[in-house]
Amino acid sequence: MANQLYRLAVGIAGTVLMLAGLVMIPLPIPGPGWVTLFLGLAVLSTEFTWAHRATSFLRARLHQAGEIGNRISARTRAAVRAYADDHILAHAHIAFARFTPVAVAVHA
Repeated sequence: MANQLYRLAVGIAGTVLMLAGLVMIPLPIPGPGWVTLFLGLAVLSTEFTWAHRATSFLRARLHQAGEIGNRISARTRAAVRAYADDHILAHAHIAFARFTPVAVAVHA
């Protein structure tokens, strides 16, 4: 009986958090809606198998998205670095050479 009451309390708390998160998602400030929604799902996942499976699935997908983001970021940094090495520094060298005063020999 106590276990059933505990599961009921967890179910109500998790559901209230998820519903509050759904209501807050359209707010103009980013974050609290999604955080509250996922917090409610985490609370539910402590007692309900379906919520635990959903949480595990979301964590795996977020991990994959993070890895993809890291690869894209590394490629972007490498491309910017290569462009800078090829173009910007070459142009800076040419501009420096144009404006460097040439030494004039003085004949006595």
